[in-house]
Amino acid sequence: MTEATVAVGTAGLPAGIAPDKYFRALGYLELPDLFAHAMKPSLVARWAEQAPAGTLGLVAPFPLTHREPPRRAKLWPYDATTGEFRDGKLARDAYAPLLATATQLHARCLVFRAPDSFSPSAANRERMRQFFAEVAPPGPFERVWVPGGLWDLRTAVQLATEVGVTCAIDPLAREPGAPIETTFELEASALYLRVERAGALGAARLDDLADVIDHYGDRRLAVALATANRWHDARALRKLVDER
Repeated sequence: MTEATVAVGTAGLPAGIAPDKYFRALGYLELPDLFAHAMKPSLVARWAEQAPAGTLGLVAPFPLTHREPPRRAKLWPYDATTGEFRDGKLARDAYAPLLATATQLHARCLVFRAPDSFSPSAANRERMRQFFAEVAPPGPFERVWVPGGLWDLRTAVQLATEVGVTCAIDPLAREPGAPIETTFELEASALYLRVERAGALGAARLDDLADVIDHYGDRRLAVALATANRWHDARALRKLVDER
């Protein structure tokens, strides 16, 4: 397994770690800077200089995915029509700079994080089909959908495959040592492994995650760790994967 087949990184740049140091160790970064508001041109230019091509996943602006805005002083324009993958002028106005920034940064993917309130109803599944066909259609960047907490994994993967996007899963959402193939329905050419934990990952969980990567090593994989000690965890995982 090589960095070309699995990209390992973190969700957000770890505190105190400069981009040049980060990318010497890791090959992927989920960048949330566009979620609340547009990035300043000077910041985009710095990332373009510091991040190698194909290493960034840009989290989509909240008017595309969330009805409730984040608690920030400066925000994308939004109203009662925005969020939860609904079509509308403000949603499309937010998607355009996401696409432009991804182009400038030579991003790997666009990350659409759904809120936990976005349920797997028939209406929402149809809304997803329309959104990824018309608002955020297929293009030069991989599109990643991070389901909310209410989605059954098999249902989410099936819908993602149907609409042509990569589904994000938590590969540790099973008992340690449980057979991988009995837990996941992964008939997809690409996977986005996203682990969010309040604490750091111990050695057993890191081994378990490396086992999942080995098992699905024939797929296009990206890993984004959102753990308390994600800088340490991501480098430890990268080392495990490289040693196998």
